[in-house]
This record gives sequence, C-alpha cells and structure tokens, in this order.
Amino acid sequence: MVKNMEEIADRYFDCNDRERVAFELGIKLGALFHQFVGAPVSSENLDVLERAIEKTTERQAFVKRAEVRIKPIGLKKRTDSVFHDYTTLSGDMLDATVEVEYKGVKAKGRLRYIEELDYPLMYLESIG
Repeated sequence: MVKNMEEIADRYFDCNDRERVAFELGIKLGALFHQFVGAPVSSENLDVLERAIEKTTERQAFVKRAEVRIKPIGLKKRTDSVFHDYTTLSGDMLDATVEVEYKGVKAKGRLRYIEELDYPLMYLESIG
C-alpha cells in the first residue's frame, strides 16, 4: 500500500498502532470465515480450497501469512450408493492462522473449533 494511502486511512482510526493491528486481524479472520463457510468441499478439492483461502487472505492489506487446514468432517467417497461426494464447509472444519503487520506491530490470530465451547472461535494468539 502507498504510504500516503495509509496516512489518509489513519485519520479515520481513533486508536494506537497496537489496537489497529488487532482490528485488522479481526477483520481478516471474519472475512475468511464468512467468505468460505458454505463452499462445497470434497476429498478431491480439500487441499485446493485450503490454498485458495490462504492466497485470497494473503492478498488483503497488512496480511503477512495465512495458513489454513480443513478437517475432512463428513466427507464421503462417491459410490453407486452415494449421490454426491462433497459437503459444505462449516466453521468446525476450519483451523486457520493469520499473521498481520501494521507499522511494525505484528499480530497473530487463530480461527478454530473449540470443543468445550462447541464454537469456531476467532482469537488473538499474540500481539507485539
């Protein structure tokens, strides 16, 4: 991003750089989740979908790295008795790590299903 563009955007944020990097990370995790939940996934496209989610996330501003793993919950192989061999991606299948950097401040966040919460939680792993 052009430095001048960052300076212009900064005028709209009433926060310090640490708070801003946490905000940016939250936006990235939320976008990852809501863009891809519901996508068709099968044993044949699981790795392709993981890479696609990583690459589209990494194209967003301030993202340094994204890593995505999809747990193959509910995937079936197509047979004569199975009409289809895919399911739709759900939050409990996602395990994603995203790292962002804003003005030298780095943050790492995670999206993963937490069994005891019965919920796909997005959380801040580290900031500094």
